[in-house]
Amino acid sequence: MPIYVHQCKECLDRVELFRKIAEMDKDIPECCGVTMPRVICAPAVHDDMTPFRSSVDGSIINSRSDHRAHMKQHKLIEVGNEKLNRPATKKYEPKGVKEDLVNTLRDAKILS
Repeated sequence: MPIYVHQCKECLDRVELFRKIAEMDKDIPECCGVTMPRVICAPAVHDDMTPFRSSVDGSIINSRSDHRAHMKQHKLIEVGNEKLNRPATKKYEPKGVKEDLVNTLRDAKILS
């Protein structure tokens, strides 16, 4: 959800409202007897990630894409992102259950 900033033209008092886009014009605050107009502010922008030095070869890694490429180049797997090869499980069906069910349905004349 975005933060909307409203500023009074008279006293320059500012109010920050954290709300949904659908509610951006709902309950606009008043100050000095008038509705406070919305002010355009710079958005908060964050870096992808802070650069770090690889413990494998000492190279500097600047982004997530560099990190993925570095891991692939050195045939490394990041903990938590590994693909687990689980053995296929067979469906367990006790012997004779299917035949007993078919016989029961035939006895009840549901199956012919």
